[in-house]
Amino acid sequence: MDPMTQGQLKEWFVMVVTFSLFGWAAYLGMVIVRRKQKNDMQKALLDKFSSAHDFAEFMQSPAGQKYVMGFADAITSPRNSILNSIKTGFVLMFLGMGCLAGANGGWITFRVGWVSFLVGIGFLVSAGVAYFLTRKTDWKNQE
Repeated sequence: MDPMTQGQLKEWFVMVVTFSLFGWAAYLGMVIVRRKQKNDMQKALLDKFSSAHDFAEFMQSPAGQKYVMGFADAITSPRNSILNSIKTGFVLMFLGMGCLAGANGGWITFRVGWVSFLVGIGFLVSAGVAYFLTRKTDWKNQE
């Protein structure tokens, strides 16, 4: 490969990795802010109850049951697990492809790239299997 082209590829690789890291940091910041806002809202709602009796009445109402089911869906929803597996799979897969593209004869980068790529593919296959099993067993309607 031409040394000039090789230098340009390295520059592009460094630029893409830098922008990816900044994007990842911004995403994490947004997630932290969103989680804090959600926790503050839930805390403010719970502070409105003056006694355990008021809270128990709220929990017996349809609105209270819907409120609690919102927590249960966020924790046990197969959709969230599948989407997280898909996100992780794509990130690892593209990280592996980036390492493979930037290996330039480095055997460590080459091996890390292949392992990351194959683990990403594994996450995507796992998400696909979980999706089809969830649809086949009709998990949501059995409760």
